Amino acid sequence: RWYITAGQNKLFDIFDCQVHFFTETEPGKFFGKLNWRIEEPDGEFFTRDAIQEFYQDPSNPAHLINHDNEYLHYQDDWYIIDYAEDDNKEGVPPFAFVYYRGENDAWVGYGGVVVYTRDSKLPESLLPRLREAAKKVNFDFDKDFALTDNTCKTMDKGEEIVLREKFAGKMAIQTEKQLQQQAVLARTAASSAVSTEVTAAEKAIVDFEKEIAKDVISVEKEIVKDVVSIEKEVVKDVVNIEKAIEAEEKEIVDEIVKEEQSLLKLFKR
Repeated sequence: RWYITAGQNKLFDIFDCQVHFFTETEPGKFFGKLNWRIEEPDGEFFTRDAIQEFYQDPSNPAHLINHDNEYLHYQDDWYIIDYAEDDNKEGVPPFAFVYYRGENDAWVGYGGVVVYTRDSKLPESLLPRLREAAKKVNFDFDKDFALTDNTCKTMDKGEEIVLREKFAGKMAIQTEKQLQQQAVLARTAASSAVSTEVTAAEKAIVDFEKEIAKDVISVEKEIVKDVVSIEKEVVKDVVNIEKAIEAEEKEIVDEIVKEEQSLLKLFKR
């Protein structure tokens, strides 16, 4: 009897109540009866089991092979990274640190690690050995592994009904909360949409006012330019008129001077 007391892969390795029995049928060949428990969403559970056949790789006794299976044509390869036998001289609790890889028709390359112990609960004295073994397959035991629950509790009569009622109530509460959450999200989205529209309208008004201000300024500038141009033309005209008047006055003065000179000459005679 061996228990899986720690595992790495959450999909395969850390089920509760994992009790496995191994029987050697001949040297280098044995069968394993694997039992584990799967918990249902409502807290109930059911037990699964399977029988698998392994044989040792003649070239590497630490390599255990389980191939040629009909179901999904799966094949598993187990590798014993570290172990301690029963009644060993060092007094280390018996264990096996097993790294595995596998494939089937649906998935090629799945894998994980399990720790087998004779005790149903992982002995703390094994932690240093397990940490070192985990490093060999690129894992951190303290971060990547979880302990399993092998107490294999039984369910009292009537407990199934209580669990189902609790589960139904929990689902009802979750559904209500989800509806409330969706309502809040919808209200928030609508509020955000209105706020966005108001903001957009305000921005449009501001932009329009800015454009009007630009147009007014442009018109004012054009008016100023026109006024300045007109003033310049008026000044030119005034100057030209003054020049013309001055010329006419000069001509008149010249004529008067000529007349005066003629009169003087006449009187002198």
